Amino acid sequence: MDFLNQAYAQLADLLRSMPPATRVTTALLLIVVVVSVGYLFTHGTSGPGTDLMNGVSVSPSQLASMEAAFYKAGLTDYEVRGTQILVPSGKKAAYMAALADGNALPPNIESVFDNMFQDVGAFTSADERAQRMKIAKERMLAMIIGTMGGVDSAYVMYDTQLRDGLRRERLTTASINVKPVGSNRLDESQVSAIRNVVAASIANLKPENVTVTDLNSGYTFAGDLSSENNPGGTLYIQVKQKYEEDWRDKIIKALAYVPGVSVTPNVVLDRERLSRMRAIKYNPKPTALHEMEQNTSSTREGQGPAGRPGLAAQQPNTPATLSNARGRTSREEEEQSKREVQSVADTEQTEKETVGLTPKLVAVSIGIPASYFLKIWEEQNPTESGAEPAKPDAAALDQIRQAETTNIQAYVANLLPDADGVADKNELVKVNVFQDLKGEAIPEPALADQAVGWLGQYWSTLGMFGLALVSLLMLRSMVRSGPAVEQAAVPKGVLPNDMGDSDEEAEAAAAIAGRLKRPAEERPLRDELADVVSQDPETAANILKAWIGSVN
Repeated sequence: MDFLNQAYAQLADLLRSMPPATRVTTALLLIVVVVSVGYLFTHGTSGPGTDLMNGVSVSPSQLASMEAAFYKAGLTDYEVRGTQILVPSGKKAAYMAALADGNALPPNIESVFDNMFQDVGAFTSADERAQRMKIAKERMLAMIIGTMGGVDSAYVMYDTQLRDGLRRERLTTASINVKPVGSNRLDESQVSAIRNVVAASIANLKPENVTVTDLNSGYTFAGDLSSENNPGGTLYIQVKQKYEEDWRDKIIKALAYVPGVSVTPNVVLDRERLSRMRAIKYNPKPTALHEMEQNTSSTREGQGPAGRPGLAAQQPNTPATLSNARGRTSREEEEQSKREVQSVADTEQTEKETVGLTPKLVAVSIGIPASYFLKIWEEQNPTESGAEPAKPDAAALDQIRQAETTNIQAYVANLLPDADGVADKNELVKVNVFQDLKGEAIPEPALADQAVGWLGQYWSTLGMFGLALVSLLMLRSMVRSGPAVEQAAVPKGVLPNDMGDSDEEAEAAAAIAGRLKRPAEERPLRDELADVVSQDPETAANILKAWIGSVN
């Protein structure tokens, strides 16, 4: 408390000694310093560093409307980094309020139907309700697709019509226009996922009736996979690209130990969509199904001739003539055999059905950087510590190149399928060596550029510090520019040189001498001595004793 009291007394004496104009100027400078320091700690150090959307990515289309809302509200101290908006932490509420006032908040999937049906009344027709439902569903599907990985934005449209005829079937088709992130293109997996999401969300919509358009490349992935409107819609090209992507991924994984390897497969497909073949083979030896054998035996006996043969014996009124010859008996035997065999030819039937658009031949071109062989040589010939690194000769590098090229060719050939007319699958693998060129090193920014960038980022903070420092210096100069204080003339003999040998007396004398300082020609010495006696009587008494003793 004594320190505070003394400091307060000194400040009070200092202010009393200042002219009125100086006092007003000093007070204003103190106010400026306090306000500057407060602004420095509340605004100066809180630059754009807080994510406004708390990690939620903002698409470019949404960013345009959000920036328009910021400009309308007069908020400009924000920064856009990628898909995030960074704002000062102290102004996050103001920025959110600006988005709400400008109706620029990112849409919420859950609020799509609420916003679409909030003004629907009892007199709203069924057609209007159905149209609102259709629009809400299109917006919701577009937002869902927009949240997929690699997709920037999407637009969904679908329609349903009744087919002509007795059955009156409903035909539903959909068109999805997708803008991938940056300059990327949609791949088959993304197109399939988008098509399935839309087909599963709309009744009576089949995946083959969904067409996906890549807005970056302009390719249209037709649902029926047979459209030839552009190169990306033909079935052959799409299947070919799919097979080539699969083989590329497979071979790259197999050659992952080679840094910088490039793989380009070429797949030739069977152009027949469907092939059926039936073959019948007959066995030359038939097989008996039914066999029948029949044997017949007959015997016939007869009496020999008794009369005279001839025409005369047959005439009428001819007397009978008895033959003296004795009659003879005849005997005949007859045998018949019949055999029937029913047989059928032995046949072998083979039916074969082949689905087309399958790989007939897979050829691969592989590129190996030349630095890969140099690294192998360095691994095989390590440099001893402290020695200069050795350089390989051309013959050693050629030997390593040939060995590695042969190994890679055989390794990849084992992964390829068999091809008709190709006995050695190594012929399908071509390995090329390319000289990998090192890119130019990115120059580091100069010190001056770094300084300019740093000043551009923290100029407001430095300005606040400078303002506070200038204010303090001005205050100090004004305090020092007050009336000159000089030591009052002390009569000779009042403070003798030899006041005693004790330290206490010397300190007391110095204290009295300091308190005798007064403004020039303002107060007499008597008044100053009176003030000293009133403020510190004990010290004054010791000094007087010393004076009296020195006089005696």
